[in-house]
This record gives sequence, structure tokens and C-alpha cells, in this order.
Amino acid sequence: MIALISILLVLASILLIVVVFVQNPKGGGLSSDFGAAQQLGGVQRTNDFIEKATWVLAGFILVGSILMTSIMKPEKPKVQQGKEQPGGQQGAGGPQGGTAPGQQGGTPR
Repeated sequence: MIALISILLVLASILLIVVVFVQNPKGGGLSSDFGAAQQLGGVQRTNDFIEKATWVLAGFILVGSILMTSIMKPEKPKVQQGKEQPGGQQGAGGPQGGTAPGQQGGTPR
């Protein structure tokens, strides 16, 4: 599942780059290449399609990234016999005993 979402996000990112490069910030872009296509309504439809494609791809990348983040939460550490110290780490000696920094004592004799 994670691999599928990752592949889709990479493809959407590449498509978004292509769509942004096709656009012209001054309103030309791909639609300026269709000079005589104004009779067919091509210029306005091309601009609308490119703008919608940009927003759809950006939205897909946003939702996919949030989905991946929620799926890939780190695993919680396992507690061994209830001897977990504050901070989630065992002492220097592990569960058998031993001393943690700042404590006296050690393994009973």
C-alpha cells in the first residue's frame, strides 16, 4: 500500500512539474501555440484545463502526503516486564538491574 501511494505521488509530482512548465505566467503558455484554434474555443479551454490540472495534482499530492504520514507512524517500543524508566529507555544494566547514571547500587549479591 505504501509503495503504491509512493509511486502515485512521484508520478503526480512529475506531471505537476510538466503542467507548470507548460503554463506561461503572462497568459500565453500552451494556448499561444494554437493561434488559429480560437475559432474552436481552444485557447480558453486549454487554459482552463491546465489550471484545473494544476490544482487537482497539487491537491492529490497534499492528500497523498498526509495519508502517507498517517500510515507510516513509528512503532511504539515494547515494554519488558513493566520496568520501563521515564523517557522510555531502560537503565544501563537493562532489565536485570544495574545502575543508571546518578544512582548508587547495582546488581544485588
